[in-house]
Amino acid sequence: MTALARLLQKLGDRVVRASGGTTFAKCPAHEDGKASLAIKAGDDGRVLLKCHAGCANTDIVERLGMRLSDLFADDRTGAKPKIAKAYQYRDERGALLYEALRMEPKDFRQRRPAPGGGWDWKLGDTRRVLYRLPELIKSAPRAAWIVEGEKDADNLAAIGLVATTNAGGAGKWRPEYSAALKGRRVFILPDNDEPGRKHAQLVTESLTNIAASVRVIDLPGLPPKGDVSDWLAAGGTRAQLEGLARAGAPKIDISEARRRLSVLAAQIRELSEALA
Repeated sequence: MTALARLLQKLGDRVVRASGGTTFAKCPAHEDGKASLAIKAGDDGRVLLKCHAGCANTDIVERLGMRLSDLFADDRTGAKPKIAKAYQYRDERGALLYEALRMEPKDFRQRRPAPGGGWDWKLGDTRRVLYRLPELIKSAPRAAWIVEGEKDADNLAAIGLVATTNAGGAGKWRPEYSAALKGRRVFILPDNDEPGRKHAQLVTESLTNIAASVRVIDLPGLPPKGDVSDWLAAGGTRAQLEGLARAGAPKIDISEARRRLSVLAAQIRELSEALA
């Protein structure tokens, strides 16, 4: 099915007429009694939209449960994108909240179970959680490894490490994610690019005073824009990762420092009472 055919299917009975290669429909982004939306296929296969009432294309496609990328031909045959991999985000009890999808041709989308069956392609107010949250909780107090993508987290889990990530990639970390890592030793493995480094800094700041300790590990030999999956594919091992974690470990981590301060405070109180 072509991109144009998919759009017309979504419009359904909003379509009013076609003339000279242009289809006219009632715009879904406003109360439209005049079939203000003009639709036609461009030379490159993409769909050209123009609402004569002034509605933005983003508003039009969102009302139809679509994305702007759906207006472009996926290849010269107009083939519909296919789901290459679905990554499930579950709550503490294992209930499915939403999925992050990797599409072919390359694209990324999200969806949540719709009431009554099927899928809702807008997450709306759905609670956002860390990837592999049930496994993360069950593994406490083991160290947790944070990466930028679900594939990376799965690859680390496959070699026996506790790994997680957030949906959306770099820059999409939410403050509420940090609670699931309270009191844990955390190692961050950023992608080798500027967004990756900024993401590592964002996560580090969010985990300050929550995690027991936080360290960013720059993987040796990682190519530009490379990630931990690339590093593992090139021969990297769990033993090497754990060696990198040990090599730069502080002599006293945050949790140990807090324990010692607590002991010191108790000693000071005892001394003050003795001198009173």
